[in-house]
Amino acid sequence: MIARLARLLKLEPEETRLALAFGAVLFVLTASYTLVKTARDALFLAHMPANRLPYVYLAVGVLTTIAAVAYARVTRGRRALQALEWATWFSAAVLGWFAWGIRGGAHVTVVAFYLWVNIYGLILFSQFWLYANAASDPREAKRTFGMIGTGGIIGGLVGGIVAPVLVGPGGLHSLVLLAAVLLLLAAAALRFASERRRSAMPQEPLPVDDAAGPFRSRYVRWLALGALCSVLVGTLLDYQFKVELQHRNPSPKTIASMFGLFYTFTNLAAIAVQLFVSRWSLRRLGAGWSAGLLPAGLTVGAAAMAFVPGFGAVVGARTWDQVLRISINKPANELLFFPLPAGVRRRAKAWIESGLERLGDAFAGIVILATGMMFGSSVRVVATLMLLLILVWAVAWIRIRRGYVRELGRNLRRLNLDPRGSRISLRESHVLEEMARLVDSPHERIVLHGIELLEESAPEQLRERVPELLDHPVAAVRARALRAIGANATPEVALRVAAMLHDPDPEVRMAALRVQCMVGGAPSLDTAEAFLGSDDPHLRRSALECMVEARGAVEEDRVRRVIERRLDGADTADRVAIAEALGRREPPTRLHELLPPLADDAELTVRNAAMVSAGRAGLRILVPRMIASLTQRHSRTPARTALASFGDRITGTLGDYLADPSSDLALRRELPRVLGDIATPDAVIALMRYRERDDVRLSYRVLKAMNKIRARTRQARFPRDLVSADLEHDVRNFLFAFVHYRSCPIGNVRSAERLLCIALNERMDQALNRIFRRLALIYPADETYAGYRGIVSDNPRLRGNALEYIENVLSAEHAALVLPLVDDSGDAGRLRFADSRFGIRFAGYLESLGAILDHDDAWLAICALYVAGSQREGSLLDHVERQTASNHPHVRATALWAQAALVTA
Repeated sequence: MIARLARLLKLEPEETRLALAFGAVLFVLTASYTLVKTARDALFLAHMPANRLPYVYLAVGVLTTIAAVAYARVTRGRRALQALEWATWFSAAVLGWFAWGIRGGAHVTVVAFYLWVNIYGLILFSQFWLYANAASDPREAKRTFGMIGTGGIIGGLVGGIVAPVLVGPGGLHSLVLLAAVLLLLAAAALRFASERRRSAMPQEPLPVDDAAGPFRSRYVRWLALGALCSVLVGTLLDYQFKVELQHRNPSPKTIASMFGLFYTFTNLAAIAVQLFVSRWSLRRLGAGWSAGLLPAGLTVGAAAMAFVPGFGAVVGARTWDQVLRISINKPANELLFFPLPAGVRRRAKAWIESGLERLGDAFAGIVILATGMMFGSSVRVVATLMLLLILVWAVAWIRIRRGYVRELGRNLRRLNLDPRGSRISLRESHVLEEMARLVDSPHERIVLHGIELLEESAPEQLRERVPELLDHPVAAVRARALRAIGANATPEVALRVAAMLHDPDPEVRMAALRVQCMVGGAPSLDTAEAFLGSDDPHLRRSALECMVEARGAVEEDRVRRVIERRLDGADTADRVAIAEALGRREPPTRLHELLPPLADDAELTVRNAAMVSAGRAGLRILVPRMIASLTQRHSRTPARTALASFGDRITGTLGDYLADPSSDLALRRELPRVLGDIATPDAVIALMRYRERDDVRLSYRVLKAMNKIRARTRQARFPRDLVSADLEHDVRNFLFAFVHYRSCPIGNVRSAERLLCIALNERMDQALNRIFRRLALIYPADETYAGYRGIVSDNPRLRGNALEYIENVLSAEHAALVLPLVDDSGDAGRLRFADSRFGIRFAGYLESLGAILDHDDAWLAICALYVAGSQREGSLLDHVERQTASNHPHVRATALWAQAALVTA
């Protein structure tokens, strides 16, 4: 039975069980509440004038808010299911007491009953949807909330039918008594589910309170404003409806019958909307647009009330409100809360649904009283107020619809789908005090560790301790303190550093020399040149770097002569130091003329260092050598760094090489990395010049370089039309591999077929990865990457959140391409999409091999050739012979082998 219903509703069997369980509970709650509402309205209108309703609305808002706060405090830290069960037991008991108390018809009892019905109904339904929300993800909710809501609508329908039948012989108290009995049944079912913890009623995690208030989020504030406007408009309409109804017949039984008929009709209409519109609306239009249907229809209804006032216009608007609010608006609004963190979501729903919405009743009462005193309470006045509120509601709805997509993206990042390292602040005062005490330790390692911690967390405190650390008896501590100074030495410290150039420890002298060069107080050339004769290579390196980097133009000729003499007999380490130091000197100077000879040095490390420095100095004379070095394994990284240093001055040249099919393929494969390091708009243009798709590796490297630019430069703009064309090509490749993967045999597979099946499966994974990388070029990158991780995840909750975000963020053009690949339509839906969009269809095993052989993917063609040759498939000979003329050498060689095998066979 469950399986058949699941197929009918296009749900999973487990989803169907959950939806039936939730729907059954909501059915009982709604049937009970409909009976009580009918008795409440009939009792009030029979004993009190309708113009007292604004005062009641005011009292409802205040008391409900107090009750909601008290309820939240009592149930804090408890599971939503347990809190719902307790509230149901208590509500049933109170209704049983009112069933006896309302017989006398005392005004106090009538008002108390009206207030209680609003309070308990709000808490029960809010707690129910909170639990349903916690037990689902957005994607599952779109499929199941419609079915759950149908249970509630049927409950309202049953309550509306039973009310006029039962009120005649039993009176209004019989409706309340039956409602109490239904709540007892619901509470017993909830108790059973809570104790057994059945899968049909899953236990959500215990709530965790968020330290920050929910209204710190702008999105929550817009949700609150939209909910407030919704309640105000609904209450104004409810008031006008009851006024019109009381004018026609004040009899309690007649009013109860009319309310019963009204609820019956609206619930029948709601069922029709639920079955034929609601699910389609949520899946196709999304939560944002679906939530906009209610205010759109109420705008028309309010306009009709303003221009054609009368009972018909009021009933029409009230009917639209009642039908849409329970069939489409409620599930859509529940979806809008999904992107929020669990703690914030629970508190936001409690504040909005249990507090703010009921305060809306109070505000509505104040508005009705105020406008009644100033302008009267005619239908036109109420309609005008409604139109003004709907205008504010529309603004809030626009903000909510935009914020929903942003919050979905943030929610994906919160799910840690692509975790990134984060720094933890250690700025607390007691922690800093402990760090400072480490510096006072007599043990060398502890002092060094304390310096490291202070440098990272409190550099200002470390600078205060530097003078005493420079006098430390341990040389390693003095050297580490000098390195911590950097370029921030005060004049007093600079004098100390100059004196430390003669420290007995070479490491300290080297560190002091570097500090002097960094702060501009470089030692004299005589002093620096004296260090060149040191036996310590590190000290010689520091002296060379100081001479090259820190000497001014006046001493440039002397520095050059010293460096040239040094180069004649220098070892490799000194030549590398000179080459690297020239790259750190501000160009152009005569010293940079030493770089070309260093680029011809016999030692690879010297050539690489000179190439990097030439790039920093902007020496275009070495650009051809840098480009050529990209294909050399040991020089590839320095060449890439050197070329990237040119920036936009080199992007045109690199783009020429990249777009030229006659260029060396190995060189072209390295160019995207260089352009990705440059990361400028001109680099994007150069990358987009590559429009070939023959080489999968080169295409992927171009795409990764564009993703790198996107990550580094948020302002980077990629041509949407070209990205869309590439996206369609990747979608086609995915579907091509997907469709022909159907040809893979099941069971004992031979090695040739296994290789082809593995290749097709890899091509699907690679194509899906490329699709989301391309989407990240024109949509929020971090959220798109997180969406991809969620799509390929085995966790249904992560996948549901990712699908909801992708569905809402993509344009119609891109959604039509991408969603069929990843949504819940299954293999059958993807096969239909491949056929209808690209004409790719599965015809048979040999036909798939022929299609793969004729495809432009070299690796797939090689695998298919291997299968054809191994299995001696003579019918594929024409396809194999065509591949013998391929431009790809490996395809051509494999095709010649397969041709020989087929001819021999």
